[in-house]
Amino acid sequence: MIRGIIVAFIIMFLSQTVSAQGNHISIGIGPSMLYSDNSGIHSDLRFKIEPAITLSINQQLNEFIGLRGSIGIQIFNTGEYDPINSRYVINWGNEDQAFDFKGRGYFADAVPIFTTNPNSVGKLMSSVQFYAGLGFGLMFVEREQKTLKNGVLINPVLINGVTRGELVEGDIITSNETNLIPYVPIRTGISTNLSGDWDFGVEFVLITALNSNLDGNNYKYKQVKPDMMGQIQLTAKWYFGPAW
Repeated sequence: MIRGIIVAFIIMFLSQTVSAQGNHISIGIGPSMLYSDNSGIHSDLRFKIEPAITLSINQQLNEFIGLRGSIGIQIFNTGEYDPINSRYVINWGNEDQAFDFKGRGYFADAVPIFTTNPNSVGKLMSSVQFYAGLGFGLMFVEREQKTLKNGVLINPVLINGVTRGELVEGDIITSNETNLIPYVPIRTGISTNLSGDWDFGVEFVLITALNSNLDGNNYKYKQVKPDMMGQIQLTAKWYFGPAW
């Protein structure tokens, strides 16, 4: 009898309609960083880590493909990079480019999501799922920025290819600015597949702005010209409607 119960349970398990993977709402939160002209000395890993949060809704189109819409916010900060004694700051100021800024980016994007190992009726489910997607979005940035005007250095010294010295003249101009910036998001991650109402995972996000205006500095001294954002988010998603 016990053997019959086990066989019946296995048959029922393999033929069940999977309740995970389908339309869902998810929230993600975690650390983020900014790669821009004045956001830090990235080669020395001297940049600011700030929080980011994302709210998403996913419409499952078939077993492999879903369409996800996301909105969120990321905090920006110049961080540890303080080049006030650098020749760069004077050059930036002469071209009305900011050397310091802090603010927020409000982003919204749509991304087709491809799941590499989707659930299928009659097949044993994987305990985890991998996914990735590439899309398009818009970001509204508001920031407070600082620009050095009429800067003068004395006793200049060349250190690691950067001219530094004592700043004896200059006016720091503070202003509030906004930008609307198009961007390309790449979202990839791993999620549990618990066959219930909830799943949890970790998501890696790379956002590439289609210009270099995010930080108030378009000097493009860095090796990669566009401004970029990186996020690592812990995610929780809740399923609604029919499953695949």
